[in-house]
Amino acid sequence: MYEMKERVRYSEVRENGKMDLLGVVNLLQDCSTFHSHDVGMSIEKVLELKRAWLLSAWNIELYALPALYEKITVGTSPHLFRGIFAYRNFWIKNQSGDYLVKADSEWFCIDTEKGRPKKITDELVAPFGEPKDELHLPPLQRKISFPEEWIEGEDFLVPREYLDTNHHMNNARYIALSEEILYQISGEPAFSFTDSGWEKDNGKNLEQGDEKEEKKLSIGIRAEYLKAYTYGDRIFPRVALESERKCVAFYNQNKELCCHVEIRKNPEL
Repeated sequence: MYEMKERVRYSEVRENGKMDLLGVVNLLQDCSTFHSHDVGMSIEKVLELKRAWLLSAWNIELYALPALYEKITVGTSPHLFRGIFAYRNFWIKNQSGDYLVKADSEWFCIDTEKGRPKKITDELVAPFGEPKDELHLPPLQRKISFPEEWIEGEDFLVPREYLDTNHHMNNARYIALSEEILYQISGEPAFSFTDSGWEKDNGKNLEQGDEKEEKKLSIGIRAEYLKAYTYGDRIFPRVALESERKCVAFYNQNKELCCHVEIRKNPEL
């Protein structure tokens, strides 16, 4: 297990004073990056071994968005290594120890010389110690079914600011773009569902008599990564809206599917 203390910065929040999905997913990615570095398996060290880790799927449970000034704890724990795949839990807690976010993720190891998946070796994972399932989440479901009826969004080019050290569009960007594209298409926040109890203000305090009470989120976000965008690629989004879930499919200029993102209403947790 690895944890780091953070405080929500002004640069990380939107007009409602809450962190958006880009900020949330960036925190999780940063935590795993620091964990790997601190145990001696930094990005640079893994590349020296002619290996790299690529993310193939997220499953994120969102209970509340971190707020401006809030002191939070971000944590991660690898919980399973199997064949070419590695699985990591993530979480964000508030000062009281309540979970704001729980997540599971699937990664796979590649041989950077051959450009092919490679079985995980002890050398790569021994520094992390014994895997431990901290969150006991359901098994990660990688495959996202995309509805047959969908709307085509406006296409646009991948800018340089979206790229990571692999020269690919950063994984957090797909989820952040989904949040924005869904708003552009529907005119409603991505978290707004019929009878969900989550108002269209997307996180502002709600008046209830003489008191103000913030309603609890119960939202699931899944992402399935299939092919990476690189600089100069064109993004062609497709959007599907259902009563209890919203989906965005990302295609490139060659009509290749790059990523599915699903935002869904969850039952009370």
